[in-house]
Amino acid sequence: MKKKVYIIGAGIAGLTVGSYLQMNDYDTKIFEAHTIAGGLCTGWRRKEFIFDGCIHSTIGPNKNYRLNRWFSELIDFSKIDYHYFNELDKIVLNSGNEFTFYIDPKKLETELKKVAPEDKKFIKSFIKGIKAFSKHDMQISKPIELWNPFDYFLSQFKTAPYIYYLSKWSKSIETCVNKCKNPIMKKIINQDFYSRFPAYFLLICIAQMHAKSVGYPIGGSLKFTKLLEEKYNKSGGKIHFDSKVIKVLEENDNAIGISLENGKKLEDADIVISAADGYTTIFSMLDGKYTDKEINKRFKNHPKWPSVVLVSLGIGREFKNESPNIELSLKNGITIDNSTNIYTIPITIYNFDPTLAPKGKTCIRVILHTYNFKFWNKLKQNNPDKYILEKERISSEVIDILENYFGNIKKYLEVIDVATPATFKRYTGNWHGSIQGWEWLSGLIPEHIKHTLPGLKNFYITGQWVMPGGGISGAFINSRDLSRIICAKDKKKFRSIY
Repeated sequence: MKKKVYIIGAGIAGLTVGSYLQMNDYDTKIFEAHTIAGGLCTGWRRKEFIFDGCIHSTIGPNKNYRLNRWFSELIDFSKIDYHYFNELDKIVLNSGNEFTFYIDPKKLETELKKVAPEDKKFIKSFIKGIKAFSKHDMQISKPIELWNPFDYFLSQFKTAPYIYYLSKWSKSIETCVNKCKNPIMKKIINQDFYSRFPAYFLLICIAQMHAKSVGYPIGGSLKFTKLLEEKYNKSGGKIHFDSKVIKVLEENDNAIGISLENGKKLEDADIVISAADGYTTIFSMLDGKYTDKEINKRFKNHPKWPSVVLVSLGIGREFKNESPNIELSLKNGITIDNSTNIYTIPITIYNFDPTLAPKGKTCIRVILHTYNFKFWNKLKQNNPDKYILEKERISSEVIDILENYFGNIKKYLEVIDVATPATFKRYTGNWHGSIQGWEWLSGLIPEHIKHTLPGLKNFYITGQWVMPGGGISGAFINSRDLSRIICAKDKKKFRSIY
């Protein structure tokens, strides 16, 4: 008889673990609070435009890498056209100087040497690291939980070709670029998004982009998620939408089911998996009963990803000759809330995805990071009129900035949409509206967070709160690994094809 598994959340993690468990003869059901699947990997339609809330780039159909082959087990790459970027972004400084951050190592080296010839030693080392990472597949073949002594022995030989570069670039980007003499060079390398990872993450990303291992799936987050949902449904799984889980039911320290917001209780599960928000799972669904010093310390002190104010615009014209990704420095900055001022904004112009806007029109997205979730949440709850005014203020200031840089923005502006940390909390339940869970702390070896909770049997957590750095790939790897761990515990040979 098949084991019954209840999964909380139909995001990337929930769909992934559900699909693999279905392949391995488990009977799974996913319970999703929202009316659609995807969680944070989503988009929304406003009039003629679709605004994407997630994907910058993700794993593509490059069979030379283990992770890409794994992804093809769930995603039918033949149904997706990928756009591969030639550049990480264009960086525009306050001085008006512009720098194109190419992903081709030769082009990048040439551009960096033009900017900072005095830092040629650092540049040479930086480019050498990118080239080294492009030659090696660093994805481990199975979860560490399933390693035996022989795996540990072999790992030292498998990592030997690139361990030097991991060690050299294991500190933060800010620490690494402090060696540079040229101040512009420091700004170019130390970009906001990558500052929340060890420096080698930036080098690996450039290497993977250059190898066309990652790219942007045309159709964005909605289409990507839909393909994952289709795979899960075809495997025999069932998603219950508009079914918010408020409690994990347990008996004698065994997870036995779930309780829904509508009052319904399901108490016949053999296994319960939460692919939902980590804090809510541990401290609300389980009332904080199954924790230890390590877990409490992590939720108290560990740096987490910020939330965002996301400004999306529908523009009635194209930007054919413009870079799709721009890091724009601001002389006067922009105030996000009562504790956040930003002096650089990342701009995405979706001129590479014709499916998101009518012909001749384009979507623009501006991401404004903030750690001040409380400001936005309290404002929305206690003063909704002021909350709306603050959203209008920020969008107006962003539009002015874009008008000043591009020109012809206001004249062609058709749609304005603003999502705040309170929006993300409302739709995904993410603690403090954090968009990628824990930051990936500097160090040679990434943190390892357990899927289990102390003292509770037949219960697992998966997704970004047990995978520092988060993201689509992180949620996928983490959930595929969990499927293998569960199969190993039940002495089943893991299958990855249904």
